[in-house]
Amino acid sequence: MNIHQLSVAYVDEQDRILVRFNTSAAEELRLWLTRRMLSRVWEPLQEAVAQLESRKTPLTDSSEASRRMLTELRRAEVLQQSDFATPFKDESAKLPLGSEPLTVTQMNMSVQDPGHLQIGFEERLPLQQEGRGFQVAMESAMLHGFVHLLEAALLKAEWNLPGAPQDGARSGSTDDGNGEARPRYLQ
Repeated sequence: MNIHQLSVAYVDEQDRILVRFNTSAAEELRLWLTRRMLSRVWEPLQEAVAQLESRKTPLTDSSEASRRMLTELRRAEVLQQSDFATPFKDESAKLPLGSEPLTVTQMNMSVQDPGHLQIGFEERLPLQQEGRGFQVAMESAMLHGFVHLLEAALLKAEWNLPGAPQDGARSGSTDDGNGEARPRYLQ
């Protein structure tokens, strides 16, 4: 699946984060991320991003601090070139998983060569006969954008997850200048 665009937004009424993927085949895949799920995967996601970056740029000093610095440097570089202004296109998209977003109950991540992180999202609910799910492979730039959008949503949610941004220093402002929150997109 080729991701063309993604959207990440905290939905206050649901107290969940809605993630929407647009593919180049005009399909939209939707999922809910709960506080519980993100608290379980936030640190492993950060580790996977660092591992991906250190594979792409081998370090002579493979300490945790060096890997973190390389990841932050790469993220700043990617975010500077990313398009967060183009609105998410949701007109007439096919919904292969249905209109109701899947509630992620399991998430698997693995660093793939050459330079992709594969993430599997699964929904396995008690009364559900068959689970739903899908996998995406994100290259470095898309992955950094995804993490950036997740950070902005986490700040808005005020979930205060360990290891996640607490004060907005890394994510930047999502304010439109009039005190209103702007939607955030990555294309």
